[in-house]
Amino acid sequence: MTRFKLVLRSVATAALLVMTMGAKGDGCAANSTSDAPDVEGTWDVTYDDMLGVEIKLGGSTYTSELGVQGGAITINHNGKPFTFDLNCARPEVICPSEAWPRTVTAEQRNTRYEHRMIVTLPVQSCSGALVKPTAAKCGAGTLNPNCDLVCSGEITTRNQETFGVIGESGDSFRLYLGGGLATNGINCVLLGGSVADATLQSTGKGTPDWQATAMSAGLVTVGYAGGCLWAGDPNMDGQTEALVLGASVKFTTGFTAARR
Repeated sequence: MTRFKLVLRSVATAALLVMTMGAKGDGCAANSTSDAPDVEGTWDVTYDDMLGVEIKLGGSTYTSELGVQGGAITINHNGKPFTFDLNCARPEVICPSEAWPRTVTAEQRNTRYEHRMIVTLPVQSCSGALVKPTAAKCGAGTLNPNCDLVCSGEITTRNQETFGVIGESGDSFRLYLGGGLATNGINCVLLGGSVADATLQSTGKGTPDWQATAMSAGLVTVGYAGGCLWAGDPNMDGQTEALVLGASVKFTTGFTAARR
């Protein structure tokens, strides 16, 4: 099956990004040696029944809602219609309930750094050669601010270990879903701001039996370059492509989770 292109960093780089950024406003937690709640085991995730959508196009922001499986949205920008195909069934699109599946297994492998967590999730990777993006398509103000290499091959989706951080207080966590990826604007690639956040509820805080029992107020945010979700040039004027290539699309959905 034909897939779209992407930009890819190594897993090690993605892990480093997580460890330096920390969890939900806590920039030091990944390297903390303080106690953290035990989150190891299997979690059952329950999602909201709506998918929030935010589209940024030409300096304007448009918001809408879809069912959790997505669909098509048409917006009117400066008098012209733009249709975005946000169908979660598309093989190159990972929607929130796929990026953070309905059942996840968490691990804490490093007994010295208990705030580091590992979850195996579906991620995108590059099956071809990596090439430098043109100077005009990367840098500050673009969807590829760090000028990461662009994949000249195809997108594939596979399961991979993903790194997250439990906050210093042990009351929250953040998992970076797309921190190792960038885009050239056309490719369907998770943007670096794709994250899963939640509040952790626990018992036994301050004791050796400190365990997380539930996740509440969860929010999965998944971002894409707008070009990869664009349905076409509805006016056949050939003038809208450049505008849409600079667009971005963000999905959000809420969740809670219970530990088995």
